[in-house]
Amino acid sequence: WYQRRVREAVVSTQSTGHYYITNNLSTGQCHMADTSLLSAVRGQSKSVTLCNKALKRIPPLLCKVTGARQLILKNNKLRELPYELESLRDLQFVNLGNNEFEKLPLVLGCFPLIETLHIFNNQLEELNGEVIIRLFNCKLLNANNNQISAIPPEIRGMKSLKILCLDKNKISVIPPEILSCIEITELHLGNNRIKELPRELGYLKNLKKLMIFKNELSEIPEEIGHCQALQILDISCNNITMFPEGIYHCSLSELHCDENPLLEHLPVLSQNVNDVFYLKELCARMILQSFKDRNSLLRKQATVRPDVLNILKDARKCVLCDQSYLFSWLECVHFVDAKTVLKLSNKAGKIPIRACLCSYDCFYSENHNYFAVSYPT
Repeated sequence: WYQRRVREAVVSTQSTGHYYITNNLSTGQCHMADTSLLSAVRGQSKSVTLCNKALKRIPPLLCKVTGARQLILKNNKLRELPYELESLRDLQFVNLGNNEFEKLPLVLGCFPLIETLHIFNNQLEELNGEVIIRLFNCKLLNANNNQISAIPPEIRGMKSLKILCLDKNKISVIPPEILSCIEITELHLGNNRIKELPRELGYLKNLKKLMIFKNELSEIPEEIGHCQALQILDISCNNITMFPEGIYHCSLSELHCDENPLLEHLPVLSQNVNDVFYLKELCARMILQSFKDRNSLLRKQATVRPDVLNILKDARKCVLCDQSYLFSWLECVHFVDAKTVLKLSNKAGKIPIRACLCSYDCFYSENHNYFAVSYPT
């Protein structure tokens, strides 16, 4: 079905009069490419390289190198690939970087063994879902420096993906489907328009490198603490004011956070405020407190109420008194030397890390280094 779809797409393109095969290459350039391919055909080469030849079309002989495992066509002027290339079914490495592709070639979906695909520095506006979902053996996808505005939901089909490079595009949202790629170790999304990291990011247990510099992030989700394998985090040039407590649980060796409006350690006096809790919060704290007593009647009643447990699952603990709370807390911050506390290999200076207290009573207690957050008016 897919091969028929590829042929139909090419025929349709031909009928519009825009088929890329129109060639303005010099005779010398064509001869060099064909001569190189003739040798490859005769020797059934495992690798074919046609770089820096200003190619606008694929030489027909290329389709005869059926045993090729590596195809390098970077630094040309290609806009499409012919469906005849489906004969190269053993391809594992394809480099189409620095060409003029506006769409992901459909024929790529006919290469079931592809492990590495480079299509950086082209003019792609999208990652065709029809192709992406068929790249189930692909481990590295490099589409840096294009015009891609969205990651398609079909990314969920790339179960083997380890490294995804989408720097310098126009992406604004990270779709939840990317979390199906649980083998990902490196996620490169720098220089895009992303405003929010999904909380589900914590499901990427193998993530070691997260590069998300030059975006529009205002916060990092607490769930990043579930990425315990995370070693390198680059959030430079965003709108981050503080780090989540979860940052302690990562295995960071490098943290890059330059050019963010991080909170500064400038203490100011504040007036004492008394706590006033809603009845719902008081009840929640009472039930949460009862969970510490195995014989508590209140605990026994709550554990058989799924609706109650669903509400209480979002409870947190005060960093000072260790008491649980649900809806009401005081957002504070404390400043730590990132290199020392997080055991970094690079210098990141003092960074503000978010901390939540259950009440003003805790905040006004002595001998702690937590500060309430104050924003200028």
